[in-house]
Amino acid sequence: MELSEVKNTEFREKGYMVVRNVLAPVEVEMMRQRADAIAADLDGYRQRDKQERARAEAHYKTPASDEGAAAVPATRAALADHPEVRLTDRHARREDRVYPIRRRPVDEAEQKAALATGDPYAHFEGQLSFLADNDEYFRSIAAHPNIIAVLNEVLSPNVKLWFDHIFSKPPYNDHPPYGGANRYHQDGFFHLNRRSVTCWISLDGLTLENGPFHYIPISAGYDQFKFDQLGDGITTKELAQEEVITMNPGDAAFHDRWAIHGTAPNESSKRRRGWALHYGQAESNFGEYSGEAEDPTVGYQVTPEGYHIRNGSLHGNRHWHLVSGREFPGCI
Repeated sequence: MELSEVKNTEFREKGYMVVRNVLAPVEVEMMRQRADAIAADLDGYRQRDKQERARAEAHYKTPASDEGAAAVPATRAALADHPEVRLTDRHARREDRVYPIRRRPVDEAEQKAALATGDPYAHFEGQLSFLADNDEYFRSIAAHPNIIAVLNEVLSPNVKLWFDHIFSKPPYNDHPPYGGANRYHQDGFFHLNRRSVTCWISLDGLTLENGPFHYIPISAGYDQFKFDQLGDGITTKELAQEEVITMNPGDAAFHDRWAIHGTAPNESSKRRRGWALHYGQAESNFGEYSGEAEDPTVGYQVTPEGYHIRNGSLHGNRHWHLVSGREFPGCI
């Protein structure tokens, strides 16, 4: 299904929409408890997952090939060396990355008090990946009927989950180079030759203070970029058209892979978590990565066990779960 074929007017024109109450309060609470348990033994969780991934990759290790690989992004340290250029009173740029800025300086006393808790997410900023591979409850939510109903409407009757991860913003996060923000980007540089859709579920609520989503609608008329390398393609004209999205726990934001989005810093005293699930059409094949390779399918394979390998390493989750419809021979 191409975006022009989507019947939902809001999603077709904007490239994103928020769906309220996708999950019931009891389901959200169970997700929180499972996420807390995983974070309480984060090193153990990651080590167990690493071992499982190594076992899956053991027979497919090959010398890495540059052909078909994505451009290597600039490191955070390198970007921090570039001066911050203010674009508006709410946006800034470092090199070719654009991001929302915080609205007030961090109060160190408030930050210290917020971090003085036993909550593992108060100190964890970043991603917790592959929950659908490793946790039965998260795997069941990935195929939740309410999520599938939306995906069938805006993506395809036949859907696979290829990657999932929790994003955590601790209280008053202000890490460089974006001051705790997540820079504007598109998910569309990834590897499939058909559209994909991201579902982002709020675990703790999304407010104007704790790192809300900033979406620039596709109707703004921007180009397709290499993930976050926006160059001069996003100006004050496009930024003026953005929408800032707030959500309650259990609400979900769905966006097309070419919808530009980012998140602001967490300027609250509470943790802020969201679970991002990336879904593709089961009819898809490998065929688009960064747009640089003459043949972007080089280095990819789907093994007899169903693993998706890129240059000898697992790409996305260990298991690409079919959550709706059917599979197609020779496809993902």
